[in-house]
Amino acid sequence: MPEGRRHNAIIDASVIVTIVALGVVAAGLLRSPESAVVEGGSLVDSEPVLFEPVEYPVDIPGCPEVEPPPSDEGDLVMSSSIVESTPSYDDPAYPWLTSGKAGAMSDAVLAALPADVTIVLAAPSQSVTFQPVDDLGDAAPDGFEPSTSARGELARADSSAYASIDVRPSDTGVPACVAGALDARITEPDGTVIDTNDSWYEYGGNRTHFRTTTAYHPDGTQVTANLTGTSAEFPLETSELATVAALPDLRLTVPAPAGASAPRQDCYVSPSEIMSGENGTVADIRAESVEAANAALTNTWESLPGTPPLSRPIGSLVPGSYGSGVCTDLEVVGTDIALSISVSGGAALPVALDPYDPESAYGPVIEFRTLPDGSVVESYDVDIANSPVSEDGTTQLTRSVTVTRPSGVRVSVRSTVDLDRTQYAPLVLPDPLPFDVLDAVAQAPIEQWP
Repeated sequence: MPEGRRHNAIIDASVIVTIVALGVVAAGLLRSPESAVVEGGSLVDSEPVLFEPVEYPVDIPGCPEVEPPPSDEGDLVMSSSIVESTPSYDDPAYPWLTSGKAGAMSDAVLAALPADVTIVLAAPSQSVTFQPVDDLGDAAPDGFEPSTSARGELARADSSAYASIDVRPSDTGVPACVAGALDARITEPDGTVIDTNDSWYEYGGNRTHFRTTTAYHPDGTQVTANLTGTSAEFPLETSELATVAALPDLRLTVPAPAGASAPRQDCYVSPSEIMSGENGTVADIRAESVEAANAALTNTWESLPGTPPLSRPIGSLVPGSYGSGVCTDLEVVGTDIALSISVSGGAALPVALDPYDPESAYGPVIEFRTLPDGSVVESYDVDIANSPVSEDGTTQLTRSVTVTRPSGVRVSVRSTVDLDRTQYAPLVLPDPLPFDVLDAVAQAPIEQWP
């Protein structure tokens, strides 16, 4: 490497912010003579962010020419946009991402990870599964390219890092080699160009390391795979991360295999569990506890006579979107009947409402009973008068059983079915799963959580 002058990139703000409200979002960075950084949700005077010094001139493997780094004049400030709708797969605005394609890409990434690399237990959206595209519409910042991303924490031996894999169609082509932007460039026999880069930035005395590989595929697909952590030791070597970015199955022109299924979506613990004070985090959930709870649900379900086939095993609990609860959403095959189960801890034993309390006049009538071990069972049946109605006029009929144990474990089991708005008299209400099935599942022997 030739000797040359070193550029110390000290930038007054380098903050990428994701805002979650009514949907979600994206953030962009723009240069501005005014320095600001987001801290605690507000703009404050910033502390300098120090980036790894960049050498120039410099030789970069795979680059016949290397351009100088951009000027560090000016500062970076945050620019953000908010989406008011919930993104979904099969959006006609983005025909390149179907639910099946997202599932196939997720499977391809998981299969490409080395056998001794694990994904840290988390909700499906944080378990390296590709998510729907956030449609910012007219609110998109200049230069914004819609993409689908898969995120999650990877671990290997004593190292771990947060991983993000971003896939997008792009017409910008392969960029020039710029000092500081890459450590090496590799051109594969099929024409895929892969840039690799290890670097760091420091803020407030804390250093963050990142390893990035960007693959420019011949069909115009751009894949950026990134690892971020507090250590320069990553769970994936540069070559292994490059293998992920270069996967042919991530090319957006490659169709999903026939029958490919959508990635699993996040589920939620019941509102009553959240209100009960269950306030842990996913880090409190132990894998062995999830396995034990799944086994208890499976054994209970298999012991019941005549249970219907489900869209996935009933013992398929995963962490919820927040807190230390776990949950699963299922469907009864060949029907419109849904089944939701959630498990949490730290709940107080519920007390029946006073029937003369005005609050008792709203919502379904909840029946209480106490089991011999002191557990409290709450149940309510289909009540069309108190059933939610969607914007298209469809009414959701619900039957629910919740068991709260003296240990604080709460298991909620809910079955729903939609009442089509086109149904008229004589009205025959569709039936969710029967009470005895829900009651048995809710009483599955899950004694401790988490």
